Amino acid sequence: MVPTSETTPSTTASSVESRSFRRLVGNDVDEAMAFFGDGYDFRAPRVRRTHQQTPWDFAGVGDDRMSLRSSRFGVDLQTESMTDDAFLVAWMRSGSSTITFGGESVDLEVGVPTILPFGSPYVLHHRDIALNLVHLDRDFVRSVVGDDDFAFEPLRRPTAEGRRIWQDTVRAHSSRWLDVGNDVGPVEQRDIAEAFVRAAVAAFPERSRFRAAVTGTGPEHDRLRRALEFVHDHAREPIGTPEIAAASGLSPRGLQQSLKRNLGQTPGDVLRAARLDGARTDLLRGAPDGTTVAEIARNWGFGHLGRFSASYRSRFGELPSASLRAG
Repeated sequence: MVPTSETTPSTTASSVESRSFRRLVGNDVDEAMAFFGDGYDFRAPRVRRTHQQTPWDFAGVGDDRMSLRSSRFGVDLQTESMTDDAFLVAWMRSGSSTITFGGESVDLEVGVPTILPFGSPYVLHHRDIALNLVHLDRDFVRSVVGDDDFAFEPLRRPTAEGRRIWQDTVRAHSSRWLDVGNDVGPVEQRDIAEAFVRAAVAAFPERSRFRAAVTGTGPEHDRLRRALEFVHDHAREPIGTPEIAAASGLSPRGLQQSLKRNLGQTPGDVLRAARLDGARTDLLRGAPDGTTVAEIARNWGFGHLGRFSASYRSRFGELPSASLRAG
Protein backbone atom coordinates (compact mmCIF):
# COMPACT_ATOMS: atom_id res chain seq x y z
CA MET A 1 0.00 0.00 0.00
CA VAL A 2 1.14 3.54 -0.72
CA PRO A 3 0.38 6.06 2.05
CA THR A 4 -2.15 8.66 0.91
CA SER A 5 -3.24 10.12 4.24
CA GLU A 6 -2.69 9.88 7.96
CA THR A 7 -5.35 7.19 8.31
CA THR A 8 -3.95 4.93 5.58
CA PRO A 9 -1.14 2.70 6.82
CA SER A 10 2.27 3.03 5.29
CA THR A 11 4.15 -0.17 4.61
CA THR A 12 7.63 -1.13 3.55
CA ALA A 13 8.86 -4.56 2.65
CA SER A 14 12.19 -6.02 1.64
CA SER A 15 14.01 -9.34 1.79
CA VAL A 16 17.56 -10.56 2.21
CA GLU A 17 18.02 -14.16 1.01
CA SER A 18 14.98 -15.91 2.46
CA ARG A 19 14.24 -13.44 5.27
CA SER A 20 11.45 -10.96 4.66
CA PHE A 21 10.79 -7.63 6.37
CA ARG A 22 7.48 -5.87 6.76
CA ARG A 23 6.52 -2.67 8.56
CA LEU A 24 3.13 -0.95 8.73
CA VAL A 25 2.14 2.24 10.53
CA GLY A 26 -1.31 3.80 10.73
CA ASN A 27 -4.09 5.44 12.75
CA ASP A 28 -7.20 3.80 11.32
CA VAL A 29 -8.88 1.14 13.49
CA ASP A 30 -10.51 -0.64 10.56
CA GLU A 31 -7.17 -0.93 8.74
CA ALA A 32 -5.55 -2.32 11.88
CA MET A 33 -8.32 -4.83 12.47
CA ALA A 34 -8.17 -6.01 8.87
CA PHE A 35 -4.42 -6.60 9.19
CA PHE A 36 -4.24 -8.14 12.67
CA GLY A 37 -7.53 -10.00 12.29
CA ASP A 38 -6.33 -11.77 9.18
CA GLY A 39 -2.95 -12.68 10.66
CA TYR A 40 -4.29 -13.98 13.98
CA ASP A 41 -7.73 -15.29 12.98
CA PHE A 42 -9.79 -12.84 15.05
CA ARG A 43 -13.34 -14.11 15.53
CA ALA A 44 -16.19 -11.71 16.42
CA PRO A 45 -13.83 -9.00 17.73
CA ARG A 46 -15.08 -6.12 19.89
CA VAL A 47 -13.06 -2.90 19.75
CA ARG A 48 -13.38 0.23 21.85
CA ARG A 49 -11.33 3.37 21.34
CA THR A 50 -9.28 4.47 24.34
CA HIS A 51 -7.82 7.61 22.70
CA GLN A 52 -9.00 10.18 20.20
CA GLN A 53 -6.23 9.00 17.92
CA THR A 54 -5.69 5.26 17.44
CA PRO A 55 -2.04 4.69 16.60
CA TRP A 56 -0.97 1.23 15.58
CA ASP A 57 2.12 -0.28 14.04
CA PHE A 58 3.64 -3.61 13.15
CA ALA A 59 7.16 -4.72 12.25
CA GLY A 60 8.41 -8.22 11.53
CA VAL A 61 11.38 -10.06 10.09
CA GLY A 62 11.02 -13.75 9.33
CA ASP A 63 11.54 -16.75 7.12
CA ASP A 64 9.75 -20.09 6.82
CA ARG A 65 11.08 -21.20 10.22
CA MET A 66 10.81 -18.17 12.50
CA SER A 67 9.53 -14.62 12.66
CA LEU A 68 10.39 -11.91 15.20
CA ARG A 69 7.57 -9.36 15.45
CA SER A 70 6.55 -6.30 17.41
CA SER A 71 3.21 -4.51 17.38
CA ARG A 72 1.37 -1.67 19.07
CA PHE A 73 -2.37 -1.06 19.07
CA GLY A 74 -3.97 1.70 21.16
CA VAL A 75 -7.47 0.28 21.71
CA ASP A 76 -9.41 -1.98 24.04
CA LEU A 77 -9.76 -5.22 22.04
CA GLN A 78 -11.57 -8.40 23.01
CA THR A 79 -11.72 -11.31 20.57
CA GLU A 80 -11.40 -15.02 20.12
CA SER A 81 -8.25 -16.01 18.25
CA MET A 82 -6.45 -19.16 17.13
CA THR A 83 -3.10 -20.15 15.65
CA ASP A 84 -2.31 -23.68 14.50
CA ASP A 85 0.69 -23.30 12.17
CA ALA A 86 3.18 -21.76 14.62
CA PHE A 87 4.00 -21.68 18.32
CA LEU A 88 3.85 -18.13 19.69
CA VAL A 89 5.96 -16.75 22.53
CA ALA A 90 4.68 -13.33 23.63
CA TRP A 91 5.85 -10.70 26.10
CA MET A 92 4.56 -7.18 26.68
CA ARG A 93 6.45 -3.95 26.45
CA SER A 94 3.54 -1.91 27.85
CA GLY A 95 -0.22 -1.99 28.29
CA SER A 96 -2.20 -4.92 29.63
CA SER A 97 -3.38 -8.23 28.22
CA THR A 98 -5.40 -11.15 29.57
CA ILE A 99 -5.50 -14.51 27.80
CA THR A 100 -8.28 -16.98 28.68
CA PHE A 101 -8.11 -20.62 27.68
CA GLY A 102 -9.49 -23.85 29.10
CA GLY A 103 -11.15 -22.08 32.01
CA GLU A 104 -7.89 -20.36 33.01
CA SER A 105 -7.08 -16.65 32.64
CA VAL A 106 -3.51 -15.36 32.65
CA ASP A 107 -2.41 -11.73 32.71
CA LEU A 108 0.68 -11.14 30.60
CA GLU A 109 3.47 -9.32 32.44
CA VAL A 110 5.86 -6.77 31.05
CA GLY A 111 9.07 -8.51 30.02
CA VAL A 112 7.90 -12.02 30.99
CA PRO A 113 7.55 -14.43 28.03
CA THR A 114 4.48 -16.67 27.88
CA ILE A 115 3.50 -19.46 25.50
CA LEU A 116 0.13 -18.72 23.88
CA PRO A 117 -2.41 -21.51 23.26
CA PHE A 118 -1.92 -23.56 20.10
CA GLY A 119 -4.41 -25.36 17.91
CA SER A 120 -7.54 -24.33 19.83
CA PRO A 121 -9.43 -21.04 20.15
CA TYR A 122 -8.67 -18.75 23.07
CA VAL A 123 -9.93 -15.32 24.15
CA LEU A 124 -7.63 -12.32 24.35
CA HIS A 125 -8.30 -8.93 25.91
CA HIS A 126 -5.66 -6.34 24.93
CA ARG A 127 -5.69 -2.81 26.31
CA ASP A 128 -3.32 -0.26 24.73
CA ILE A 129 -0.93 -3.08 24.03
CA ALA A 130 2.68 -2.98 22.91
CA LEU A 131 3.79 -6.56 22.35
CA ASN A 132 6.76 -8.60 21.18
CA LEU A 133 6.15 -11.98 19.55
CA VAL A 134 8.31 -14.85 18.32
CA HIS A 135 6.57 -17.14 15.84
CA LEU A 136 8.19 -20.58 15.61
CA ASP A 137 6.94 -22.69 12.70
CA ARG A 138 5.14 -25.77 14.01
CA ASP A 139 6.80 -28.26 11.65
CA PHE A 140 10.27 -26.80 12.18
CA VAL A 141 9.92 -27.02 15.96
CA ARG A 142 8.74 -30.62 15.73
CA SER A 143 11.65 -31.52 13.42
CA VAL A 144 14.17 -30.05 15.88
CA VAL A 145 12.53 -31.79 18.84
CA GLY A 146 12.08 -35.05 16.94
CA ASP A 147 8.41 -35.47 17.84
CA ASP A 148 5.68 -35.09 15.20
CA ASP A 149 3.07 -34.35 17.88
CA PHE A 150 5.09 -32.00 20.07
CA ALA A 151 3.36 -28.95 21.51
CA PHE A 152 3.98 -26.61 24.44
CA GLU A 153 1.74 -26.43 27.50
CA PRO A 154 -0.26 -23.21 26.91
CA LEU A 155 -0.09 -20.13 29.13
CA ARG A 156 2.97 -21.30 31.02
CA ARG A 157 5.67 -18.90 32.13
CA PRO A 158 9.27 -20.09 32.34
CA THR A 159 11.16 -20.88 35.50
CA ALA A 160 13.84 -18.39 36.54
CA GLU A 161 16.46 -20.47 34.73
CA GLY A 162 14.23 -20.90 31.68
CA ARG A 163 13.60 -17.17 31.53
CA ARG A 164 17.36 -16.54 31.66
CA ILE A 165 17.95 -18.98 28.78
CA TRP A 166 15.21 -17.37 26.69
CA GLN A 167 16.38 -13.81 27.36
CA ASP A 168 20.01 -14.72 26.66
CA THR A 169 18.95 -16.15 23.29
CA VAL A 170 16.90 -13.06 22.43
CA ARG A 171 19.81 -10.78 23.31
CA ALA A 172 22.36 -12.92 21.46
CA HIS A 173 20.52 -13.22 18.13
CA SER A 174 17.72 -10.67 17.73
CA SER A 175 19.78 -7.71 16.55
CA ARG A 176 21.46 -9.76 13.83
CA TRP A 177 18.18 -11.35 12.73
CA LEU A 178 16.35 -8.01 12.62
CA ASP A 179 19.09 -6.20 10.68
CA VAL A 180 17.86 -7.03 7.20
CA GLY A 181 20.82 -5.24 5.66
CA ASN A 182 23.34 -7.76 6.98
CA ASP A 183 24.65 -10.82 5.19
CA VAL A 184 23.29 -13.67 7.30
CA GLY A 185 23.88 -16.83 5.27
CA PRO A 186 21.50 -19.79 5.08
CA VAL A 187 23.45 -21.90 7.59
CA GLU A 188 23.60 -19.12 10.19
CA GLN A 189 19.97 -18.28 9.51
CA ARG A 190 18.93 -21.82 10.33
CA ASP A 191 21.23 -21.92 13.36
CA ILE A 192 19.57 -18.79 14.78
CA ALA A 193 16.09 -20.22 14.27
CA GLU A 194 17.14 -23.48 15.89
CA ALA A 195 18.65 -21.59 18.84
CA PHE A 196 15.26 -19.98 19.47
CA VAL A 197 13.53 -23.36 19.29
CA ARG A 198 15.95 -24.92 21.78
CA ALA A 199 15.60 -21.92 24.09
CA ALA A 200 11.80 -22.28 23.98
CA VAL A 201 12.02 -26.01 24.71
CA ALA A 202 14.33 -25.29 27.65
CA ALA A 203 12.16 -22.45 28.96
CA PHE A 204 8.63 -23.81 28.60
CA PRO A 205 7.10 -27.18 29.49
CA GLU A 206 5.87 -29.62 26.87
CA ARG A 207 2.11 -29.99 26.69
CA SER A 208 0.80 -32.65 29.04
CA ARG A 209 -0.91 -35.18 26.82
CA PHE A 210 -3.00 -36.18 29.82
CA ARG A 211 -4.28 -32.64 30.36
CA ALA A 212 -4.91 -32.12 26.65
CA ALA A 213 -6.99 -35.30 26.56
CA VAL A 214 -9.82 -33.54 28.42
CA THR A 215 -11.73 -31.82 25.63
CA GLY A 216 -14.91 -30.69 27.37
CA THR A 217 -15.65 -27.39 29.07
CA GLY A 218 -17.19 -26.66 32.43
CA PRO A 219 -16.32 -26.97 36.14
CA GLU A 220 -15.93 -30.76 36.08
CA HIS A 221 -13.53 -30.65 33.14
CA ASP A 222 -11.51 -27.84 34.74
CA ARG A 223 -11.14 -29.90 37.93
CA LEU A 224 -10.15 -32.93 35.92
CA ARG A 225 -7.46 -30.93 34.11
CA ARG A 226 -6.14 -29.77 37.47
CA ALA A 227 -5.99 -33.39 38.58
CA LEU A 228 -4.04 -34.43 35.49
CA GLU A 229 -1.69 -31.47 35.80
CA PHE A 230 -1.04 -32.38 39.44
CA VAL A 231 -0.21 -35.94 38.39
CA HIS A 232 2.09 -34.66 35.65
CA ASP A 233 3.94 -32.33 38.06
CA HIS A 234 4.21 -34.74 41.02
CA ALA A 235 4.46 -38.19 39.42
CA ARG A 236 7.87 -38.84 41.00
CA GLU A 237 6.40 -38.32 44.47
CA PRO A 238 4.53 -40.88 46.63
CA ILE A 239 1.04 -39.64 45.66
CA GLY A 240 -2.20 -41.52 45.22
CA THR A 241 -5.93 -40.98 44.78
CA PRO A 242 -6.40 -38.86 47.97
CA GLU A 243 -3.66 -36.37 47.00
CA ILE A 244 -4.83 -36.14 43.37
CA ALA A 245 -8.44 -35.61 44.46
CA ALA A 246 -7.46 -32.89 46.93
CA ALA A 247 -5.46 -31.03 44.27
CA SER A 248 -8.40 -31.13 41.86
CA GLY A 249 -11.12 -30.07 44.28
CA LEU A 250 -12.94 -33.37 43.84
CA SER A 251 -13.67 -36.06 46.38
CA PRO A 252 -11.79 -39.35 45.82
CA ARG A 253 -15.01 -40.95 44.59
CA GLY A 254 -15.78 -37.92 42.42
CA LEU A 255 -12.31 -38.13 40.90
CA GLN A 256 -12.75 -41.81 40.10
CA GLN A 257 -16.13 -41.22 38.50
CA SER A 258 -14.96 -38.22 36.48
CA LEU A 259 -11.91 -40.06 35.14
CA LYS A 260 -14.02 -43.08 34.24
CA ARG A 261 -16.68 -40.96 32.55
CA ASN A 262 -14.31 -38.72 30.55
CA LEU A 263 -11.23 -40.86 29.92
CA GLY A 264 -12.24 -44.43 30.77
CA GLN A 265 -9.38 -44.62 33.29
CA THR A 266 -8.76 -44.89 37.02
CA PRO A 267 -6.48 -42.60 39.05
CA GLY A 268 -3.98 -45.48 39.16
CA ASP A 269 -4.03 -45.76 35.37
CA VAL A 270 -3.29 -42.06 34.95
CA LEU A 271 -0.49 -42.07 37.54
CA ARG A 272 1.11 -45.21 36.08
CA ALA A 273 1.07 -43.71 32.57
CA ALA A 274 2.65 -40.48 33.78
CA ARG A 275 5.39 -42.39 35.57
CA LEU A 276 6.07 -44.60 32.57
CA ASP A 277 6.35 -41.53 30.32
CA GLY A 278 8.72 -39.88 32.80
CA ALA A 279 10.83 -43.02 33.03
CA ARG A 280 11.03 -43.21 29.24
CA THR A 281 12.25 -39.63 29.04
CA ASP A 282 15.00 -40.37 31.57
CA LEU A 283 15.96 -43.61 29.81
CA LEU A 284 16.31 -41.87 26.45
CA ARG A 285 18.38 -39.08 28.01
CA GLY A 286 20.51 -41.27 30.27
CA ALA A 287 24.03 -42.43 29.49
CA PRO A 288 24.14 -46.27 29.43
CA ASP A 289 27.46 -46.37 31.29
CA GLY A 290 26.18 -44.21 34.15
CA THR A 291 22.50 -45.04 34.50
CA THR A 292 20.67 -48.28 35.20
CA VAL A 293 17.11 -49.26 34.38
CA ALA A 294 16.55 -50.24 38.01
CA GLU A 295 17.66 -46.82 39.25
CA ILE A 296 15.31 -44.98 36.87
CA ALA A 297 12.45 -47.33 37.73
CA ARG A 298 12.91 -46.64 41.45
CA ASN A 299 13.07 -42.89 40.84
CA TRP A 300 9.62 -43.09 39.25
CA GLY A 301 8.02 -45.16 41.98
CA PHE A 302 8.31 -48.64 40.47
CA GLY A 303 9.47 -50.99 43.18
CA HIS A 304 9.28 -54.23 41.17
CA LEU A 305 11.63 -54.23 38.17
CA GLY A 306 9.92 -57.12 36.38
CA ARG A 307 6.47 -55.51 36.51
CA PHE A 308 7.96 -52.18 35.43
CA SER A 309 9.62 -53.81 32.39
CA ALA A 310 6.39 -55.56 31.40
CA SER A 311 4.31 -52.39 31.71
CA TYR A 312 6.96 -50.39 29.85
CA ARG A 313 7.07 -52.87 26.98
CA SER A 314 3.28 -52.93 26.75
CA ARG A 315 3.14 -49.13 26.49
CA PHE A 316 6.14 -48.42 24.25
CA GLY A 317 6.75 -51.65 22.35
CA GLU A 318 10.31 -52.18 23.62
CA LEU A 319 12.12 -53.06 26.82
CA PRO A 320 13.50 -50.26 29.04
CA SER A 321 17.03 -51.46 28.33
CA ALA A 322 16.53 -50.89 24.61
CA SER A 323 15.41 -47.30 25.26
CA LEU A 324 18.46 -46.74 27.46
CA ARG A 325 20.82 -48.04 24.75
CA ALA A 326 19.13 -45.77 22.17
CA GLY A 327 19.58 -42.67 24.34
